[in-house]
Amino acid sequence: MLPTFGARKLSARGELMKRVVKWLGYIVGVIVVVLLLAVGTVYAVTSSRMAKTYSPVVPPLAIPTGSASVARGEHLAVTVGKCQACHGDNWAGTVFSDEPVFMKLTSANLTSGKGGIGGTYKDEDWVRTLRYGVNRQGKSVVFMPSDAYTHFNDTDLAQIIAYLKTLPPVDMTITPAKSIGPIGRAAYLAGGFPLLPAEKIPANLDRKPITEGPTAEYGKYLVDAGGCRNCHGDILGGGQEGPTKTPNLTPSGELGKWSEADFVKVIRTGVRPDGRTLSTNMPWQYMRGLTDTELSAYWAYLHSLPPAPVKK
Repeated sequence: MLPTFGARKLSARGELMKRVVKWLGYIVGVIVVVLLLAVGTVYAVTSSRMAKTYSPVVPPLAIPTGSASVARGEHLAVTVGKCQACHGDNWAGTVFSDEPVFMKLTSANLTSGKGGIGGTYKDEDWVRTLRYGVNRQGKSVVFMPSDAYTHFNDTDLAQIIAYLKTLPPVDMTITPAKSIGPIGRAAYLAGGFPLLPAEKIPANLDRKPITEGPTAEYGKYLVDAGGCRNCHGDILGGGQEGPTKTPNLTPSGELGKWSEADFVKVIRTGVRPDGRTLSTNMPWQYMRGLTDTELSAYWAYLHSLPPAPVKK
């Protein structure tokens, strides 16, 4: 009798295991279906938003041609806009992200060489792209800080365009094409990634002329037009930008312990007062060309901000 009882017990255990495995299969199947539906929804929503067309009214903007205006435009494009951080030091474009699950991003060749847009862009095309974040096909540009550049006033924007029109031609066609992976799309929908700047640009932004000087007002202008908020947050309190944690730039952050001389040295050399070097994600290599007046303006504005809550 004992062997029979033991066989029955083993058989019961076997049946139980089969049921457990069966239900685990159901659970895994449900999880897979939910994930597939979630990914499908993310792709459907993001694809719809990326396909949206825009028709901004682009007022005429007189583009200067004088050497002083071109030189000023170069300074603004390089040190304030940090355009070369994405478009390359020769302005011929780069592949600056090549992670399939996140995104593959390339920047345009801005010169008039083969593969570049400089030879075909009209003045209104430059304005539409830089100020409104909309390309010639009426779609939003992808991951370009036009939502920051839209703050450039008419004089500064015209000078930037004047400089871009003088770029030496470079023959280069950038591949692969842009593609946004599931993680990048999900981060965009969660509001943690500025993918489509055209969505964020107000139709009637007041762009008043501003006087250059070591003032908080001019510092705010440089911060807004330079795209600092895209990484450091709307209140410049820092946070998570992709895989990188950005610091708090308000008086409650490390910056609040520095002197103005410390700040200038950090931007010019990339080395903090404690000896640590700035992250390569921080484009200080371009900002080090800022003038003393501009750096004083940055400093004045950052120290005029309310202390942001300290994040742990």
